[in-house]
Amino acid sequence: MTFEQVQELFFELRVNSEPSGFHGFLCGRLCSGAMPLDQLIALSIDWLGLSDEQADAAENRLRDFYQVALHSLENSAFLFQPLLPDDELPLPERLVSVGLWCSNYISGLGEGMSSEFAVSEDAREALEDIAAIGQVSVDFDTDEDGERDYAELVEYIRIAVQLIFADLHSDVQADEPTIH
Repeated sequence: MTFEQVQELFFELRVNSEPSGFHGFLCGRLCSGAMPLDQLIALSIDWLGLSDEQADAAENRLRDFYQVALHSLENSAFLFQPLLPDDELPLPERLVSVGLWCSNYISGLGEGMSSEFAVSEDAREALEDIAAIGQVSVDFDTDEDGERDYAELVEYIRIAVQLIFADLHSDVQADEPTIH
């Protein structure tokens, strides 16, 4: 699902949530370890504050969304992309979405981690960087360099998340997506 499709789903459900933040939370949970799909859906229903009727209306699309997200994280071709608005939005608005994605990724990851949480030094640094990006400020003047810097930031997040996922899922076979 694209950013716009998730945004449309949230509009249909009358959910006041940002697609990037939700995707960040989902990816954090998927990185933190295996969990049954039904449990992940239940967590998401709570996170979104859905009623039973809203949850029933969204369940199939959420299942598809999760499977695509997990496949992109597991795929050895490094297909993962954080779900962010397209470049038509002004840069400050896109940066807010990046910040929401990162802060919710850290939240989802932390929520799913056990006491045996251990990552490599590279993954620890990536987590620290993502946490810092989650605190992004949009109080600056935008210029041509801002677009380039934004693209580099998104690429860094993409690679960092794949590094973290690989570090925490060294037992997952590439290109064999599974819902745990």
